Amino acid sequence: MAPAASELATLRALTYRISSTPTAQLPHHVPAIAASLAHCRTLLSSPQPAASKTSSESSVAVHKYRTLLSALLQHRALHGRWSATVLIKATVELGGWETLQKCLPWVRGLLAILSKPDPPCSKKLCIITLTRIFILTREYPTLIRDITTPSLPPFIQSCLHMAHSKAPATLVQVILETFNQLLPRHPTIFRPYLKQLHPLLARMLAPTPSNALEQEQSAPAKMALTDGLVHAAQQLYVQTSTCAPKGAASEEWEKHLKTAIGQTHRVADRVFRAVFEDWQPSSQEPSANGHTLDDQVQDLESNDMALPPWSGLFAGSERLTQLVRLLHHFLANPTPQTIAVNISALMDLITRMLSITIPSSAGKADQNTVKLNNQISKEERENLWLVLPGMHAATIELLLVLAERSVSSTLPLDALIVDQIVWVFASEKDFIQVRTACYHVIATLLKRSGVALSKSSVDSLVPLMRACCDDLLPSESASTSAKAIPSQTKTNGVTSSQTTANADTFLNSTKGAIDITSGFEGLEESAWLLLPVLLGHVRAQYLSDALRSRLDRTAILTQHKDAMIASVLNPPPSKKFGKPAASILPLMARSFPDSPDVEGLLRPRMPAIRLGNQDTGTEDDAEEEEESEDAEDEIVESEAEQEDMATDPGDDKFMGHELDTILESAGRTEPAMKDFSTPDPAEPEAPAPAILEQPLTRRETRSSTESAKRAQLELAPSSPSKRRKTGEVKDLVTTTPIASTTLKQGTLSSLPLNTVSQTPSFTVSSTSSAVPEFPQPGEVTADGDDSDEDDAVSLVFGQDTDDDSQ
Repeated sequence: MAPAASELATLRALTYRISSTPTAQLPHHVPAIAASLAHCRTLLSSPQPAASKTSSESSVAVHKYRTLLSALLQHRALHGRWSATVLIKATVELGGWETLQKCLPWVRGLLAILSKPDPPCSKKLCIITLTRIFILTREYPTLIRDITTPSLPPFIQSCLHMAHSKAPATLVQVILETFNQLLPRHPTIFRPYLKQLHPLLARMLAPTPSNALEQEQSAPAKMALTDGLVHAAQQLYVQTSTCAPKGAASEEWEKHLKTAIGQTHRVADRVFRAVFEDWQPSSQEPSANGHTLDDQVQDLESNDMALPPWSGLFAGSERLTQLVRLLHHFLANPTPQTIAVNISALMDLITRMLSITIPSSAGKADQNTVKLNNQISKEERENLWLVLPGMHAATIELLLVLAERSVSSTLPLDALIVDQIVWVFASEKDFIQVRTACYHVIATLLKRSGVALSKSSVDSLVPLMRACCDDLLPSESASTSAKAIPSQTKTNGVTSSQTTANADTFLNSTKGAIDITSGFEGLEESAWLLLPVLLGHVRAQYLSDALRSRLDRTAILTQHKDAMIASVLNPPPSKKFGKPAASILPLMARSFPDSPDVEGLLRPRMPAIRLGNQDTGTEDDAEEEEESEDAEDEIVESEAEQEDMATDPGDDKFMGHELDTILESAGRTEPAMKDFSTPDPAEPEAPAPAILEQPLTRRETRSSTESAKRAQLELAPSSPSKRRKTGEVKDLVTTTPIASTTLKQGTLSSLPLNTVSQTPSFTVSSTSSAVPEFPQPGEVTADGDDSDEDDAVSLVFGQDTDDDSQ
């Protein structure tokens, strides 16, 4: 087949390229070879039986390719082993089970490379390839038994040996990230190595680069701990609880969490000794702050987590910040079993960390004033104000992950949490990290309980809302708006300048304003996410007009579609009864004309939802009957008014006497339906019928009079004072020029007429000008009497122009 033949040709070409390329130049060709290997996926993942000629050729090609990789893996040159490692990883990911079941020789060769003096980059690739093989065998129990179970212990031992030796930080980070992926899947295999793993992690959980003790000691050069390495170590420490015996993993996790919280309180007691704390943790004994007389803040005693000692306020702040981030990993990482989180202990710690804020300037006695400890030097207090924002940012991130993981468990505490965030934001809003963290946590809290907040809580968020708008629309540089204006005084009428103007302000006046927050993308992103939450999840009546206008203006100027939609869906309350408040919907429609969301708001289409198998025709007929009845009621109400227009009270003669005769003659001469839109052939004029001279009876006269009245009243134009309602008039009147018949010199003439679609005697088409079909009267007797008086139907008249009828 064509696909199999093309894949076979590609694999042969790649094999020839690998074998013909010199080993020293092979690493340069490996990226192209690995990219072309993706075209052989079907060939590598399919079984290779020797049943036919085609299958035997593919089996030979695949076997030759695998043998070539095995030879490169054992090559003396480093370039060959490096190339083989990369190609083996690509082949295993493409080959599936067929390749995995035959990769045991490759696993042994990769494990041998870890014990050789290869460079860290080569060992890093070997660790990544082995980790990928172990993860792919997870779906096949037989491969776990044959490959993973016997190969994983020597792999762990080799990795721990490299981590404890003088390995670079990048290699140690790869090892810890590998353990993070393998330990939850194989906890029993990692259990014997926890005694070697914990001392390694203790040095990386909460590093203190500013530790004064290590600077004074003549220790060898320590490994540089990067943020990625510390992050991987903290995550691995949290997952070591899964290695506990069966059924005890959750208890071990809770024990580690309690130990971390206690260690955090212990470090906070020493770091916060410069102030008297108004609040103490409920689960801890009263702190000894203010009773310590040591010159340097330090912790030299052993602890439950086996963390190294530290000395100095900066080292203490680094230890405290990293311990808070360790608690963050306890809540963020998933666990294989159900666990019980002590929310009260975490909230106690968070409240303690956020209760101390930077005091305001001297001379102001406000809520941010703290009680200082006079036994501590001024330098230490100043250093505490310097490191406090970083610790608060880490604490707010811990509060954020607690709110996300606990979902509804901490819902009653949202109002209290908002007050704490506002407390910190009021004193440390100038720090970008604190402001960014506050935006994130406020957005999370408002999404789930913003509608339930009281007006006092919303009013306390006003400074944060204004700061959010300012971060999205930064103001111009102060240098252009607030230039130094020299003050001038007059002495004997002469003006003299008392200050010297800065010439640089005039030279740089043409330069654009410089935004100091332009390089912090996280701040703008957090403010961008907060703006639609403020407009959509806060009660509109709790926001003042000025603040709501500020939020709407920011959303419009920044072209924030989500914020504009939230503003439209949550409109401000109207100030005047019956008059809606102003909306930004026209501006949103102009800014996003092609957005489906905006289109749905502008033109909502909600078709009728019918229940079951309802007959639509029956419902439509019922509606038409109701409309007809309403129209007839309106006609009856205006009958009295139209009667004065149709009859002459001073004359006893009524035109209805002539209508019966006209109907009789029309029944003999006119067709049932006639379309006056087309000309009729010329016909000889018929003589005018003679008007019956014999007197009519009272019954006949009354019947003729009522028939004439009804015919004229039904189609006569309604009085201006009796206009129909909008809902009733839509189907009643259709004004079209049709032919009318009147009596003038014994002929029929055409006049424009207002037709009514609800006339019970006929049906008018909306697209034609045909006159209605009149019932055919019976044969007239010789003496002129009508055989059927009740069959006479009144002729519809328009405006009577006959002089004789007046």
